[in-house]
Amino acid sequence: MSVLRQLAQAALGLALLGHVVRLLAAAVNDGKPHADPEPAPAGASDPGPAWVRDQRGGGVLPGGDVGGDAQLDESFSVRFWHRDQPGALVGYRYYAALDLDDLATVSVERQTELLVCTDPADPGGTEVWSDYRYEAMESGFGSVEAATAAARRAAEGHLACDEAWSGRPPWESNSEGSL
Repeated sequence: MSVLRQLAQAALGLALLGHVVRLLAAAVNDGKPHADPEPAPAGASDPGPAWVRDQRGGGVLPGGDVGGDAQLDESFSVRFWHRDQPGALVGYRYYAALDLDDLATVSVERQTELLVCTDPADPGGTEVWSDYRYEAMESGFGSVEAATAAARRAAEGHLACDEAWSGRPPWESNSEGSL
């Protein structure tokens, strides 16, 4: 019995150590949500992509309840921050969903969120503007579990943001168009 207790204590210690490491990493990064907050120097030939993937939690985080009545299980979220527009983000959330017109069909849906906030450390609490789109990605799954696993794989495989959005709310003029 004491061996089991020691193993349990060791597992709890490792879990606590993992949380401490995450807190230290956040403190070192000064709470900045993206990996490269510095814009590319002027005249650089390849400044890199406009959108940088948020790598917290390995890049995929729980996405919450975003699919309304159709959502069947947890969702998986991937975020991208605009390199030159602090506070602009694109979030993709994948989840298993029920087709409300055909209750026998289980699919994977994706919610795309465009958001502008004043504090990147608290995007939801400092939101200035947002817009959402929903689309079915794949259907015909035999179970909710299979669709949930496919939703997780889709989020894990979403490595680049392909939105043609400037990172500005629609009322601000810009050369790229707002949406």
